[in-house]
Amino acid sequence: MYKRIDHNNLKAQLGQCVDLATSAMGGSIVAVTDEFFAPAIRMIDAAPAVSAPGKFDDHGQWMDGWETKRHNQRDYDWCIIKLGFAGSVSGFDIDTSFFTGNQAPAASVDAVFCPEGEDLDNAQWTEILPRVDLPPSCHNAFVLNNATKVFTHVRINNYPDGGIARFRVYGQVAPQWPANVSEVLDLAYVGYGGRVVSATDEHYAPASNILLPGRGKDADDGWQTKRSRVPNHNDSVVIRLGAKGHILKVEVDTSDFKGNYPNRIKLEATNTNAEVPDASSQWVTVVQPSSTGPHGQFYFDASHTDQVFSHARVSIIPDGGFKRIRLHGVRQGGQIPSLPLPNFPKRIIVAEPLTSEKYAPFGEVIEAKLNIKVTGANQGTAKKFHHVAKVTNAFPNDSGKVNLCVFRSSPTKELPFKVKLFERHPYSSQQFVPMTNGKTRGYLVIVCLNNEDGSPDLTTTKAFIASSTQGISYRRGVWHHPMISLEHETDFACLVHENGTPNDDCQEAYVDGVVVQVPGFQGNSKI
Repeated sequence: MYKRIDHNNLKAQLGQCVDLATSAMGGSIVAVTDEFFAPAIRMIDAAPAVSAPGKFDDHGQWMDGWETKRHNQRDYDWCIIKLGFAGSVSGFDIDTSFFTGNQAPAASVDAVFCPEGEDLDNAQWTEILPRVDLPPSCHNAFVLNNATKVFTHVRINNYPDGGIARFRVYGQVAPQWPANVSEVLDLAYVGYGGRVVSATDEHYAPASNILLPGRGKDADDGWQTKRSRVPNHNDSVVIRLGAKGHILKVEVDTSDFKGNYPNRIKLEATNTNAEVPDASSQWVTVVQPSSTGPHGQFYFDASHTDQVFSHARVSIIPDGGFKRIRLHGVRQGGQIPSLPLPNFPKRIIVAEPLTSEKYAPFGEVIEAKLNIKVTGANQGTAKKFHHVAKVTNAFPNDSGKVNLCVFRSSPTKELPFKVKLFERHPYSSQQFVPMTNGKTRGYLVIVCLNNEDGSPDLTTTKAFIASSTQGISYRRGVWHHPMISLEHETDFACLVHENGTPNDDCQEAYVDGVVVQVPGFQGNSKI
């Protein structure tokens, strides 16, 4: 069923797999029995665990991982993780680094396919890794004899309690493709099954980073090779596309690579059914050696757009690194659009957790916060949080009348989310408070500010994932996308002022070129 392997052999055995659980891929913690000493979210951090001697928090020694309290009264602790993308599982690394006497002595792993995330307690879980021993402060790598079927969630069981530094779930993404085969998309996107299958050098960071969602946070989550000292040297990485298709436009992002970007870059492609192209593969140059630069996005029109490819090889000349690569194209069988394509998408943003501080330019987050006035209420059985949002009625001649209403919002069917419309209310603020039934984990909020002419300033676009316990207040005149539910139909209580004149109540602007990636969520269409 499985075998334990030396961690040094992990890449050789699972090198063509991706970590489905990492937060960098959108993995998220759904439920956990206990996280007294250290939160479970650290366990799926993409960065390696670190040691911090002498660092303490309110619960004791700070540990980089998930750690439960001692003397568990249950048989074991557990943590449920929603995979960033549904996929089949081939192996694990249950890492106890720096947990020297407080590690979980043993662990097992269960999995379930539950795309809607409903009723996980009563779902039919399947054991995919039986109980295994976990020595202290080491990587514990396991390879399954056969890849599993497709799952959306995993549950790691911690016997009986203790700490786990990192939990890696290696497997293959089960792509959720758009219905339109002619739609232009990133053929190399990890969410569509794109993956790195070989790289000449990964001295500073793994090459698999270049296919991750978003634009990352710093140079550590790109790909960077060591300095070369040999004339005519170049490094390269081979990418297996999520599906065979036509490469039309190449986008190379060197964000945060300011003195270590490649001098030039070249892209070649081939068509083979092999996982890794062999020496007999015929490579076609799609982008001739071309200059890049520091800390920017660079676009190149592809040649041989009539040919179908399965793999791409990116060469950096002579060495260096970059953050991301996008291979825009259409799948085999799709219609090739008019060429050349524009430099697109104009803007890719990654939705981040909603906080009052980050949302402040656009309005207020409606939640019980301790940094506002709080008084006792209801004979001491409740606390009253005052003035959680500013309600504005600026209609001329006092013509705006309050409308307390309910919006019933259907979940989006496709992610990443393409922004096509913004609206604003020129005379009124607008508040939304979710009324959930326990199924909704969150909803998507997309906002932007005004240009001088009053149109949406797309350069200021921000996206936030609001939790089911957070309401949102759009300040008067702020452009925002209509409500976007994630995973489940959601009712929202809405407070707005209106006078019945359409252009006074709501103004709309149609936009193009903004794509929002939503870590930890998938569209509502079935896999």
